[in-house]
Amino acid sequence: MTATIKQSGSLASVAEDLFVELFCDTFGPDKSQYLFLQYPFTDIYGNRRSIDFALESESLKIAIEIDGETYHNPSKVSANKYSDDLTKQNSLIYQNWKVYRWVYNQLKRQPEKVKDELRTFVGEMSVFRMLDDFLPKQKGKTIELRWHQQAALSSLQNMRYQGESIALLYHATGTGKTVTAVSDAKIFGKRTLFLAHTKELVTQAQKTFNDIWDNADTGLYVAEQKDKDAYVVCGSIQSY
Repeated sequence: MTATIKQSGSLASVAEDLFVELFCDTFGPDKSQYLFLQYPFTDIYGNRRSIDFALESESLKIAIEIDGETYHNPSKVSANKYSDDLTKQNSLIYQNWKVYRWVYNQLKRQPEKVKDELRTFVGEMSVFRMLDDFLPKQKGKTIELRWHQQAALSSLQNMRYQGESIALLYHATGTGKTVTAVSDAKIFGKRTLFLAHTKELVTQAQKTFNDIWDNADTGLYVAEQKDKDAYVVCGSIQSY
């Protein structure tokens, strides 16, 4: 039996899913791992905010905002809301982010135009990289989990209590699935095999295991390194 954990299908999530689809069509599905959803940042007044989608290369930071007519159209929102949107955008520009914005209707009605614009705006970023500071920050040996990660862990524990042993964890790209999976493995406490499709994701997972479950012996199973006797083995699909 498979259990699916997913956020409700609001217009915002529909727009985000559609943007991810267009992004994958443009750059390839493998590049979606570098596209981070709801990336946190602090504006110039010290307020915590989030970027709809964030991308980074060695020299560039790109913030992508998907706007809805109800919440962002200047003719339909309050003066305070419009001013707040400008403060957010100005703060991003001040912090050296390149900011690009589309509305949902553009994604839905003009997908090819959006993909062309993506190639123009983002195409100069020849090599994407992981946003290292996206993962929750440590306080001592504790990782601060976001609400959706806590909800996922509760659902996984409830499944086990009911005798179910297979689950599908579904979160949007960049929302911390690795942290959730590692946290669940620690709670379960048994020998663990973690598989990913790229070496970069495998080594990222090993680091996350070391941060969260530091008393478990964690090894790699990639290329020439085969730590098969480790309590936690992080390996690539190609190595098995």
